[in-house]
Amino acid sequence: MVFQKKFELISSQKLSEKIFRLGFFAPEIVKNACPGNFVHIRVGDKSSPLLRRAFSIFDLDLKKDCFDILFKVVGPGTEILSRKSTGENLDLLGPLGNGFEIPKGDRSPVLVAGGMGIAPLMSLAFYLVKNQKIKPEKISFLYGERIKGGFVCLEDLKELGIKTLLATEDGSEGFEGMVTELFLRKVKETSFVKDSPIFSCGPHPMMKTMSELSKKHNLFCQLSLESHMPCGLGACWGCVVKTNRDGGEPDYKRICKDGPIFDAREVELD
Repeated sequence: MVFQKKFELISSQKLSEKIFRLGFFAPEIVKNACPGNFVHIRVGDKSSPLLRRAFSIFDLDLKKDCFDILFKVVGPGTEILSRKSTGENLDLLGPLGNGFEIPKGDRSPVLVAGGMGIAPLMSLAFYLVKNQKIKPEKISFLYGERIKGGFVCLEDLKELGIKTLLATEDGSEGFEGMVTELFLRKVKETSFVKDSPIFSCGPHPMMKTMSELSKKHNLFCQLSLESHMPCGLGACWGCVVKTNRDGGEPDYKRICKDGPIFDAREVELD
């Protein structure tokens, strides 16, 4: 079920200069959400910005009926959202989209995040440990940023007990290079990746690379795709992605309605 109403902002944290974590008391959304879902938020009460902004659900607290989002200030909409105060009520639409497909059995999940792509993957990580009761040491979390100071949520991963491998483009922390390069090294060095469910989210070029690697090595990998979503409900067809699973005629799917989770071997990213 999808709900549209005003929900109370109950927490606001500034994690870095431009990254914020907001929490909402939203029982209806929490009870119907799953990892991979997102919400559409109207950030202002005026006509500008006119369109809602889409944010992945970062964490769900079923006991307290609240959920968090994580975002980076990149424009006027997110700038307005960053200035919201606790106690305010914001117009939310959600939960929207599909969720990650969690394979059954004794598997060792691999999560690959780049930049703000950590948001939906943290939701999945919390779920795997707390709800699926997967032992944290069986989960591998590969996380890439440009520089050492760009990482967020490392304490959350530490508290969960998940193995975390870091990559920085400048080599200031962990592996020097892109997180996709670190992932490819793991694919070549070990066999566990090929037998593991893989989940990934990050910038568009990273998603293109993960898609290509998944096709080349025939990996079970799910991508959480990001896009500007004018309506969030699939009506406007403003957030399409080309798909082609069987080598036939390409098809177009809506990231907001048919996704945002897609099989990496299915999408064709330009």
